[in-house]
Amino acid sequence: MSALTPGIEQRQRILIVDDTQANIEILYKILKGDYEVFYAKNGRDCLRLAKREIPDLILLDIMMPDMDGYQVCSLLKADSQTARIPVIFITAMGNEENETKGLDCGAIDYITKPISPPIVKARVKNHLELKRSHDVMEALSTELTNKNQQLKKLAREDGLTGLANRRHFNEVLDAEIKRALRTRQFLSLILCDVDYFKRYNDHYGHVAGDKCLQMIGATLLSTFLRAGDVPARYGGEEFAVILPDTPPEKAEHLAEKLRLKMVEQAIPHAFSETLELVTLSIGVVGAQVASGRNPEWFIDVADQALYRSKENGRNQVTAAPLD
Repeated sequence: MSALTPGIEQRQRILIVDDTQANIEILYKILKGDYEVFYAKNGRDCLRLAKREIPDLILLDIMMPDMDGYQVCSLLKADSQTARIPVIFITAMGNEENETKGLDCGAIDYITKPISPPIVKARVKNHLELKRSHDVMEALSTELTNKNQQLKKLAREDGLTGLANRRHFNEVLDAEIKRALRTRQFLSLILCDVDYFKRYNDHYGHVAGDKCLQMIGATLLSTFLRAGDVPARYGGEEFAVILPDTPPEKAEHLAEKLRLKMVEQAIPHAFSETLELVTLSIGVVGAQVASGRNPEWFIDVADQALYRSKENGRNQVTAAPLD
């Protein structure tokens, strides 16, 4: 028997901690047939092995030199890596006071010496079955949490571009307008449309069209970097950006930055009437939120500005004039 006895991977693992070799050997013979068993002869080695191996159960003697079992158990429970490993005290100290002290340290059970093999087997089995059930439930809970997070993400994210989808855009715009109404802050909205995108799809194919939209999405994400900014896929080839706490001149500047970055991408579009590259027409509205300036108002005014960009030759930014 060695300090770390290899065993079958799926078998549960028990760490025996006792300063007396004879006690270790007795427990090892009782448990080796059903579990992977390894041992430590002092508290320091126990703490080191417990942190490295994360056993399923620790059988811990109380009377040991340098560091007794109570101290070891307290240190195990104080460390986030080992706090959840169940500990059973095995000791000759069998009075009520000692047992209470051990349970107060965080142990789950208390077995007195001399060791009774049937009692040890039964209690170890019960506690390990409880731990296995707890581990399964925890794994299922973690998996369920992860699935729920993925579903929430899917519910608000456009699958092609990774931007916010229309539903999430609507929710955020409504929330930001309500917030700006309370704080009397500016709110800006950008709407943009890919110039001659139907021609692009018709001549380059839908696979190329999807890749083009993905590149536009990446350009939006690299342009609008503030935590509160929300770039979104508004429709097929239409995109939008919600800019909280942003005055109109700042929003117009960011829209122009986006337009230039798209030109720099130099995505060929031989059937465009602008630069023979993929370009954007953009409309911008920025205003202090007041009564009547609801989501529909912001979208309508930005859409009118976008329409003027298209009418005036495309590949340009138009800011909505406000009183």
